[in-house]
Amino acid sequence: MIELGWTVYVAATLSALLSAGLIYAGLSRYWPAPNTRLSLAGRPSSQPVFLFEGHELIDATPGAAQLITDRPEGLSERDALLLLLQKDFPDLAADFDDLPPGETHKITPLNGTPLMLTLTHQSGLKRIILGAQDGDDVDLHYAALARTAFGEELALLRNLTNSAPQLIWREDEQRRLTWANRAYLNYSDRCADDAEIAGQVWPGKRLFADLNVNPGEDGQASFNRVSLQLNGEKSEHWFDVTSMPVTDGIVHFAADANAVVRAENAKREFLQTLSKTFAQLSTGLAIFDENRKLTMFNPALLDMVGLPFEFLSTRPTLDMMLNRMRDLRRLPEPKDYTNWREQFTRLEAEAKEGTYCENWDLPDGQTFRVTGRPHPDGALAFLFEDISAEVSLTRHFRTEIETSQAVLDTIPDAIAVFSNANTLVMTNEAYRTLWEIDEEEVLQTHNLKDAMHTWRDASLPSPIWPRLEDFAATSGRREPFSDRVTLLDGRHAKCHAQPLAGRRTMVRFEITKPTERVLAPLTSKAHSAKLAKR
Repeated sequence: MIELGWTVYVAATLSALLSAGLIYAGLSRYWPAPNTRLSLAGRPSSQPVFLFEGHELIDATPGAAQLITDRPEGLSERDALLLLLQKDFPDLAADFDDLPPGETHKITPLNGTPLMLTLTHQSGLKRIILGAQDGDDVDLHYAALARTAFGEELALLRNLTNSAPQLIWREDEQRRLTWANRAYLNYSDRCADDAEIAGQVWPGKRLFADLNVNPGEDGQASFNRVSLQLNGEKSEHWFDVTSMPVTDGIVHFAADANAVVRAENAKREFLQTLSKTFAQLSTGLAIFDENRKLTMFNPALLDMVGLPFEFLSTRPTLDMMLNRMRDLRRLPEPKDYTNWREQFTRLEAEAKEGTYCENWDLPDGQTFRVTGRPHPDGALAFLFEDISAEVSLTRHFRTEIETSQAVLDTIPDAIAVFSNANTLVMTNEAYRTLWEIDEEEVLQTHNLKDAMHTWRDASLPSPIWPRLEDFAATSGRREPFSDRVTLLDGRHAKCHAQPLAGRRTMVRFEITKPTERVLAPLTSKAHSAKLAKR
């Protein structure tokens, strides 16, 4: 009896264990044990199932994997699934990320589609099961949905490439054309004549047959500027081509560079025009960049500074050029080396502000006027003008003027010369002594009217003064005249009015007898008042 009871107990225990094992085995097909990885390959094809750890897809049924096989390049499995389901389940991304562990959510579409999505979070894994509310097969629905979702992006990419103004095309490893956008094909037609277009078959001849493509070892793009000659047009069309290596070939992007090429040609022609103009100038020109290196000079500079072309063509710095000029004695001789170096510093600093202008007296007698002017981007321009002839002529004129003044000062008669505008331009020592005025007062006497006011104050009334005013104001032929003037101290002076070339007027006062005195009638109130002023 005991043995029978023990046997029954063992049988019941084994039966319970076996039943539990079978139940677990059945459930394990749908739910993995903690921290285990179970393949979903055996799932029924009617229910696509995706198994994620975080955002990484770690397993999927064959039907589920087929749904996201044609996803766009670079799109992850999770993002492809969200893109696939976004029309039916727009909040799936939030539901997927926010689902608490141990919970299961069943989600139905808001648009009335008879579908259902089961989302489960267990043991760190998230499972998405796609099904139908009525139990029907959903593979066909989602296969069509995948074609729609991914097809829309493919259509968008096609529209973008065909609408792009750039020429885009792909070549295989043998440099054969395998794909091209609409802009490329349009230019291909414009480069061919009617006969070639009629007999042309895909892919046709390459537009840029001589394109030099040398992508780097690390897959870096290469750049070229090439031109196309369109049928019936004389001008070339320029393109900047970027070549990017891809799998089994190269993709090329050609952007219109006509405006850039025209601007560069205009700049080059402008510089050539400037160079030709500078070459004709007698003024030496030297332009230094922001690093103080010589970037441009003209032939006149070579003759003026005495530096060889070979030296200037090496783009010397400003200091190097001035050092060589000093060695050749083409700079002013400084008193010492320190002051000479300070002059260079001042030269550069003042030229930056556009204020440097100085005459350089060279040891050989030449004189240069050096002007410094700032240019854009920190550049400096220096102009060298040979003013030796101008300086020599100025010195000659100055010598003649000084000689003429010295001669006038030896004449005993008082002389004053007025311009055609009756401005005082010259006097002599006898004039200043007679009227008791110094050189500063002479400079303040600007015209004949002021001078006559001085003369009248120092002499008795005389009819010569109105006559002298009329003489100076006459524009036609003038005849010289003379008359006597009695000074307040009793001396007699003979006043001569003489016309000069250029409608100038010379007034000369000749003292008749300096030792002779004639008493002025003191009874005259006017005379007494003039004497009181003195």
